[in-house]
Amino acid sequence: MLFRYKSNRSAPLKPGLWFVVCLGCLLVRSGAGEDTSTSTSTSSLWYQDLCSYKWKAVDRDNKVSYTLKLCESSPPTACGPGTAVCAQTLGTDTKKSVGELSQQRLSGLVLDYNSTEKCPGSDNNIQTSISFQCGKTMGTPEFVTVSQCVHYFEWRTYTACKKDKFKPHKEVPCYVFDSDGKKHDLSPLIKVSDGYLVDDGDDSVDFYINICRSLSLNQPDKSCPEGSAACVVTSQGSFNMGSPTGPLELVDSDSLRLQYALSPGSSRPEMCKDHDPAVTITFNCPSSRHSGSTPKMTAESNCRYEVVWVTEYACHRDYLESHTCKLTSEQHDISIDLTPLTLSSSDHPYYAHSDPSDGADSYVYYLNVCGQILNGECGDDPVISSCQVKKNGDVKKVAGRNQKQMLRYSDGDLTLIYPDGDKCSSGFQRMTIINFECNKNTSNGGRGNPVFAGETDCTYYFDWETAFACVKEKEDLLCRVRDGNKHYDLSPLTRYPGSDGNWEAVDANSPKPDSRFYLNVCHKVIQMGGAAGCPVNASICAVDKNHGAISLGSFLSSPQKTKIGNDIRLVYTDGNFCVHKKTRIRTVLTLKCKPGDLESAPVLRGVSSDGCVYELEWYTAAACVLSKTQGDNCKVEDHQAGFSFDLSPLSKNGGFYNLTSGNYDYYINVCGPVKVPNSNCPEKAGACQVEKSSWSLGEANSRLSYYDGLIQLTYSNGSQYNNKEHTLRSTLISFLCDPEAGAGNPEFQVEDSYTYNFRWYTSYACPERPHECLVTDPKTLLQYDLSSNWQAMDGPTL
Repeated sequence: MLFRYKSNRSAPLKPGLWFVVCLGCLLVRSGAGEDTSTSTSTSSLWYQDLCSYKWKAVDRDNKVSYTLKLCESSPPTACGPGTAVCAQTLGTDTKKSVGELSQQRLSGLVLDYNSTEKCPGSDNNIQTSISFQCGKTMGTPEFVTVSQCVHYFEWRTYTACKKDKFKPHKEVPCYVFDSDGKKHDLSPLIKVSDGYLVDDGDDSVDFYINICRSLSLNQPDKSCPEGSAACVVTSQGSFNMGSPTGPLELVDSDSLRLQYALSPGSSRPEMCKDHDPAVTITFNCPSSRHSGSTPKMTAESNCRYEVVWVTEYACHRDYLESHTCKLTSEQHDISIDLTPLTLSSSDHPYYAHSDPSDGADSYVYYLNVCGQILNGECGDDPVISSCQVKKNGDVKKVAGRNQKQMLRYSDGDLTLIYPDGDKCSSGFQRMTIINFECNKNTSNGGRGNPVFAGETDCTYYFDWETAFACVKEKEDLLCRVRDGNKHYDLSPLTRYPGSDGNWEAVDANSPKPDSRFYLNVCHKVIQMGGAAGCPVNASICAVDKNHGAISLGSFLSSPQKTKIGNDIRLVYTDGNFCVHKKTRIRTVLTLKCKPGDLESAPVLRGVSSDGCVYELEWYTAAACVLSKTQGDNCKVEDHQAGFSFDLSPLSKNGGFYNLTSGNYDYYINVCGPVKVPNSNCPEKAGACQVEKSSWSLGEANSRLSYYDGLIQLTYSNGSQYNNKEHTLRSTLISFLCDPEAGAGNPEFQVEDSYTYNFRWYTSYACPERPHECLVTDPKTLLQYDLSSNWQAMDGPTL
């Protein structure tokens, strides 16, 4: 048998999921109401919004995929129409029911499905238990563990909330599993209020989207029609461009897709005339960690919109686990260490009360973090980390042991699980789950204290705010600035591990300073070279031979436009303490537009008398407003940033690129006509569509346009359509940077109102920089290499 049912003793728990599920169970059951019979109609169930979809969860450890059918009206699973939960071994056809719809039991916020099959070696039946907990979005079922033939899941969802505060007009499932059972989850991108402004290069129009959910803009001067998940805001008003037509789709292992259209009964916006609006959002996993972007419009024609968003959330979600109290991951750029919370024999114990009334029947829970409880209430076993004691003293139970503890960090949740406690009357072993949350200002020297959150089926949940749980999964503060219709982007200045290293500021007052100043933009300094000893959270660091390295500030707030002038100001705060120990050092970095220059270094202009404020100035093209440019001969240049693009190597003289979509073959060339033998493609066509006949999709030309990383080539005046207007076909090709793609290949996106949209990832769309940038001082004949990060050298400052 491929499905093995393991007890908690025979296998470690799935920690991160354990945490999520158990926490849900606990909060859920502690407030459970009356049992609900299986005959309850779907329309009266509090979770009815979840019934429209078939849900999926995966046990990666045991390679088992679960599909869940919550209601009779839900789509069926592979185990048959009567099955509520179907378990299938990944990569095989082996499947079985682990819960039947007819054996449903709803108790408060816990939904159980029994089966008719007995658990091997036990009188209990195989079953599934789903614990729901209030959440802000529709959420996803999370597999927790299998224990004594019970399959546990936890689900945080707005349907489980007591009030409808987070209930949207419409929302669809926002996650998907690939063929390897890896989860791609865009739920963290969902906004309960507000939306995302798509970068479309049009200053007169704002295009807003939400992910998997209707918009709720909270800006006083902007609003979107109710129910819209995409809308256009113009000076004439706001217009609904659609809501989700279905759940998130998997395009391939690194690409996801959402599609929005008008709901039945919605009126077509006047601005769309005779065309039905539609939006396609494609999410791409970046080829490297630092190449993500904001959502960008890649095609727009007759109210049909194509949006591309390069984001790590499109990559498969991986969990970080540890059997110790520490977690590190270069991939996620995090560092977690809970060992400062571990108590010694001289410390007062951590404890939490189960009931604020503190009656005789209430319990006190004693806890330690990654260590033994030393008060002896539950014995002297060194692996006891959670102890349950009844107030009247007649009950003392081990509620969890650290022998198989698991620390997990996932989607911003940090959880510590203690399994293998004493058995309850039902035969289940007690378990403790602690959910840690960041609070830098908490009591007890930053340690904080646990708070009892609930109990269900002998699983005990605690919330714990502490400064030692503060962690950032990634640098999520934007490095972009918007001032009215003007856009700025400082991200070209950001340095990443494995690149050129940190920037080094030049001291304007001394050609040979005692200190050296390393900094990064919208990121932490890279621990390499002279900055290897800098504090890990520093974004600017001063290194002195006599005093070592100190932080001059961290990236904790987004850059801002100055109130006077056209400069950009970036303030780094929370550095080391000043000399007087009362305030912390901060750095004010003022960036000024210098078109074409992305190599010059920042300059240290001054330090306040008390040493608490450092001021730097930086002339750079990154501080210039983004603008659209045009270019001929298959070339285009961003004059302000000094970037140039040359797509002529993609042009095939007398050749073509081909792809197939639907019933059609497409032949495309770049900046030149296609030459396809025996195809009857029109002579001047830069793109050609072939079925039984051949049609020109536009005459070839070599005029490129560029805006904010997106290069586009348009072919127009193609073959006529057979409509009454005899509209001429056209083609829009959007080229996007992928440094690992080489030449790449075109991808068909959509045909919209006689315009054929293609997307093309290629390394030729990446900005070219000079490979060598040597400057010679005519007086000293010393050479300076400006293509790498600045290094202070002996000799005069250039």
